[in-house]
Amino acid sequence: MNQKTEMVMVLPGVTGWEIWAGLPGAPLELRTTSEQANAGGIVDLPAGDVMHVFRVRDATVMPFKTNTADESLFEDVAQMHCERMGVKADPFAGQLLDFFVTEKTEESAAITAVVLRAPEEGQLPPRSPKFFDYSPRVYPFVGNGVALWKELGHWVFAFYRSGQMLYAQSTANDEALPDANLARDIWLAMKQLGFQGISVVIDSVMVWHPDGEQGDASALAGVFEVPVQVAARPDPVVPSTECRLLPADVFAERRAAQKRKQVITALGSIAAVLVLFLLWAGWGVLAEMRETNQLKAQALAMQPERDAYSRHKSKWRELAPLVEEDQWPVETLYRITKCMPMPKGVIRLREANIGNNEIRIKGEANQSPPIGQFSYAINKSAELSRFKFTAPPPSNTAKGWTFEIQGAVPQDQP
Repeated sequence: MNQKTEMVMVLPGVTGWEIWAGLPGAPLELRTTSEQANAGGIVDLPAGDVMHVFRVRDATVMPFKTNTADESLFEDVAQMHCERMGVKADPFAGQLLDFFVTEKTEESAAITAVVLRAPEEGQLPPRSPKFFDYSPRVYPFVGNGVALWKELGHWVFAFYRSGQMLYAQSTANDEALPDANLARDIWLAMKQLGFQGISVVIDSVMVWHPDGEQGDASALAGVFEVPVQVAARPDPVVPSTECRLLPADVFAERRAAQKRKQVITALGSIAAVLVLFLLWAGWGVLAEMRETNQLKAQALAMQPERDAYSRHKSKWRELAPLVEEDQWPVETLYRITKCMPMPKGVIRLREANIGNNEIRIKGEANQSPPIGQFSYAINKSAELSRFKFTAPPPSNTAKGWTFEIQGAVPQDQP
């Protein structure tokens, strides 16, 4: 980088995009803020080398451990891990995978993989960036812990290990202050990482509040074993390790792919003539036998990886009742009560048996119409959509009406 050319950082702020600038090696200064939701709407960028900082929500972060310390294998290992977890970077949209080593020993390493979603039109600054990075990496953090801040109207958080980003996640929480729901998202993320063998050490909790030190984070008090510190978000810095994320122009990639397709089609026509000649000469049969043997060898070589992936999916399904909110009995009961008609008390539940895949509800009412309203609301509830409910007609007794509703997850549903 030219020492006389300013670095212009396009950074996601609390409600819009911020423009920071400074000479290499010098602190960055806030030049202007924009209320634009997309970076493509920013006007009057200062002269200099543009660094676009992606939002937390623009990427999927996956920390993992590997039993090798060979740095030449880290990129391949990171790519294989992401694909096993069901996340694959678009091969036609540039370099969308990067990884960062957070811990290393003589025989193993802890790696954080970052998979960027291909940017859509209007999401990049109008002037082509020279550098790219990820927002949790540009904020200085000391030691081990978690930091929370607001990014374009939503709360986000990141875990840090020895000052390096370990994990980051965006939430749908757009409340003015951090609340219990945000604390719950952080707790669940810690538990899920723990199930994967990734330990999260919380020595400090930093809330980078939009109101600075005067901000209110009382809802988080007592959630963590260490005091919650409230402060203004620190000024961004250019990370010491270079980020290799480099999204390509999607439209240019498509044009290049179309040209490649035309070349491949032309080469395919020539190859077809050659194949006919080889078949006439008898070489076609030999080539097919060789290809068959190669495919069989590749299939045998991939068998251990397929078996490991199947075991991983099986273990994850076993953990579903613990880690998936939809299968928590208390959460399911809460969603059932939300379907009860008003005013309160027209429907009374006497018994609720809730399992992972089955529900049985018994109750009573003074009149039958509220029972029908309750049954209809349960069947139409989006939060209970994985169950299929059946309800026999309610029974009339001397004390009123009684009813029973049963729900079950269809066998063909995962």
